[in-house]
Amino acid sequence: MDMTIELNAIPVPPADRGYFVFNRQQWSHLQGEGPMSLPPAQMEALNSHAQPMTTEEVVDILLPLSRLLYLRFSATQALRKSQSDFLAMPGFKPPFVIGVSGSVAVGKSSFARVLSALLSLWSGSPNVQLVTTDSFLYPLATLQEKALLHRKGFPESYDTPRFLDFLHAVRNDAKAVEIPIYSHARYDILVDETQQVRAPDIIVLEGLNVLQGGHSPGLNVLDFIDFSIYIDATTDNIKKWYLERFVYLKNTAFQSSESYFHKYKQLSDEEALLVASETWDRVNLKNLAENILPTRDRANLIINKSADHSVDKLLLRAV
Repeated sequence: MDMTIELNAIPVPPADRGYFVFNRQQWSHLQGEGPMSLPPAQMEALNSHAQPMTTEEVVDILLPLSRLLYLRFSATQALRKSQSDFLAMPGFKPPFVIGVSGSVAVGKSSFARVLSALLSLWSGSPNVQLVTTDSFLYPLATLQEKALLHRKGFPESYDTPRFLDFLHAVRNDAKAVEIPIYSHARYDILVDETQQVRAPDIIVLEGLNVLQGGHSPGLNVLDFIDFSIYIDATTDNIKKWYLERFVYLKNTAFQSSESYFHKYKQLSDEEALLVASETWDRVNLKNLAENILPTRDRANLIINKSADHSVDKLLLRAV
């Protein structure tokens, strides 16, 4: 396979001059030899109805990304071994942490699930664990007590000290750590269930706040991330996807009496669209504009999605 491509063959606006810019075809040529993929049944289990990812998307976008991450992972592990040897700490292998961020409804959860499954197919079958920052949201009762329920997903709604303690423990202390599990159905932290993160080779860390806090004093989340990805799209497209997802959930998950949003089950599709639009404009758009989108340019890789969810452009940080 001819791996030679012309970088920046598509127009590069001044704001993107710090990146190598690829269209979909250019990026797909970087996958290398012997591509891996996921069987259809596994793809179906990992995928989301509202945020579909096709097999073609895996081949064109995720396989080249997997190759890049393997090169970064190998180089990072070699560097850390040198430091471990210097400190006389043989055998200490901190996990390689990949951050995945972006707006609500942009498709980052499906992306992170499929990416995690694909990375586990690497030679040596690395232990890949997916962690969502939803696990570090304050419980619903705490948010209500702090009058923060309408700010859920904003920086102040997360237990940031606990989040940083978790990252420090798995990254620097090589400890097995139990973290909370968040239920989207209950819209709350589960009180009787936990996720154990034990000796991972790779952590895929997915959430709204993965790239936030880069200018605050002391340690922040970015200090623990080895490679960061931002899933991007136009605001109009993201709102459209949010509305479509809300209507789909209203007709499926919200019908369960265990769902926090069960109260919406009787709405017509038109009424559901009005509720979703108001929520988007009042909460999610505000959070995107103030806290999420400003972190876009901190990412090592920006993946831009078009109106049909397919990736049409990628920006890889060059400086």
